[in-house]
Amino acid sequence: MMVISTPVHAVETLIELGLEGRVYAKPGPPQTPDSKLAISLQPEFTEQIEAQNLYLRFEPYFRLDQIDEERNHADIRELKALKVYDNWEIEGGIGQVFWGVAESNHLVDIINQTDFLEGLDGEDKLGQPLLRSSRIFDQSTLSAFVLPGFRERQFLGPESRFALPFTVDSDAAQYESDKENEHVDYALRYNGYAGLMDYGLSWFKGTARNPMFRPSASKPGMFVPYYEQVERAGLDVQYTVDAWLWKLEAVHQTSSLPSFSAYVGGLEYTFYNLHDGLYDLGLLAEYNHDSRGDPQTVFYQNDVFVATRFAFTDADSSAILAGAFVDMDDDSRIFRIEASKRVFGDATLSLEAQVFSNTAPTNINSAYSDSDFLKLEIAWFF
Repeated sequence: MMVISTPVHAVETLIELGLEGRVYAKPGPPQTPDSKLAISLQPEFTEQIEAQNLYLRFEPYFRLDQIDEERNHADIRELKALKVYDNWEIEGGIGQVFWGVAESNHLVDIINQTDFLEGLDGEDKLGQPLLRSSRIFDQSTLSAFVLPGFRERQFLGPESRFALPFTVDSDAAQYESDKENEHVDYALRYNGYAGLMDYGLSWFKGTARNPMFRPSASKPGMFVPYYEQVERAGLDVQYTVDAWLWKLEAVHQTSSLPSFSAYVGGLEYTFYNLHDGLYDLGLLAEYNHDSRGDPQTVFYQNDVFVATRFAFTDADSSAILAGAFVDMDDDSRIFRIEASKRVFGDATLSLEAQVFSNTAPTNINSAYSDSDFLKLEIAWFF
């Protein structure tokens, strides 16, 4: 009698439960609160089947806001399978892909739609349906992406301090492509390292992630998002020399509108083991340029970012990043602090503060000039 045994593969689970409180320094419009709470849940389920070189991952996300119903949402950040064949990788499902090296602005990062309900910094992304095939070489990787289906950007409701200064009719989104949100996009990326330099070359053709806005023909006073078809080439480089990091991201985009180019470049220097090894101190400076040059419609068209980063060597992974954006055209400024520390063993306490200072009426951030805030969040991991 032959006995065939099937190996059992355990699913690894990590659950993040977050509680966020936000307080604003100045009174806002009557319908907007001066403080509010929100709760989030982000489980992660992963499985590795070593005998088949197969990796599975599922990561949903949920948020419930005390005040702003528009901010209540759920998303599948990732639901994908990864198969490895010698020097090849095949990945399919819903995923998140990050490209870039800069601290202040992720210009080349274009695969995923920004989750605008989470904040203005663009760090949070929606899951993107994708199929990726990658060929791995000694010091580089060539990846091809097929992106079937487009995720429209979501917008904050009027109860939010960070709502746009006009009302958006998201249900009436318009597209340049007659296939609308079913248009299939494509991307290529070649990245690797040579000596002290890490580099990436990217190309994207498809639906723009960042919409323009047109007046609604059927609802006076409202605007509808319009998603054009674009082609974008990108470059990102990071050069490491001792304690120095030199960074550059650059893009060139063509579409039915006039073409434009943009770049962000800068450096970071780190002083290690200060005060008897208590912390490392990083000094950052970056410059952002966009050839469209209009501060009313373009973020970072001529802006400088400077910051300091404290990375403490304690067991709680304490860290602080404090910095400022300065618009070189109108002297508008944004001051920002981010800090985090592990507490209670399996929890992380995070603080974020942002202040809008000397904001010019013609600056794109003028709508948020009374929205200085302090956010405190604790996240438990199970």
